[in-house]
Amino acid sequence: MRGRALALTPASPSPSRGRKQSAIAKNSPPLVGGGRGGESKRVLPYLLFVLILLIPASCGRKADPFLPQKSTNARVVDLKGTWQGAYIELKGGIADAAGSDSTLTGARVHYAIYPVAEPPCDGCPIEFQGFHTYGLEVVREGRFFCKIPGAVKGNIYYFEVQLAGEKGVLGPPSNRVKVVVE
Repeated sequence: MRGRALALTPASPSPSRGRKQSAIAKNSPPLVGGGRGGESKRVLPYLLFVLILLIPASCGRKADPFLPQKSTNARVVDLKGTWQGAYIELKGGIADAAGSDSTLTGARVHYAIYPVAEPPCDGCPIEFQGFHTYGLEVVREGRFFCKIPGAVKGNIYYFEVQLAGEKGVLGPPSNRVKVVVE
């Protein structure tokens, strides 16, 4: 046979069976925990990316931008209330730190009514049941004066006043006053 003969020379000596198993174990990825730490370094950025995608970017409310409302610093001080037979009379002074007395447009009088037999405890919060809005007739010359008709005997009335500025903006509330109608 003339032809070419293929040389069967091994490039390297064949490893023994024991060395082959240790080579496979050395080059294979670890089964649990990541022995070298390279795999966990690759997973961490992906995990952070997924967490960032899950966090909402905003509250979800999309509204037109707006300018904050102006507020008035004017308030009723030393509010006092008395029962006058046919009506309740509220009186007090007006404290105005910013000098916006000319911008006042009226007042809002909040009220709460309780029977004399079941008064709220001292220190308990008072929930106001409604309010009446008044114009400039209740605010004159640095004073607050208001007559509230329709008070019924046998009730306790609580009042709190807020002065109103331009565009209905309300100032801070006054002190709370209690009027017993007997």
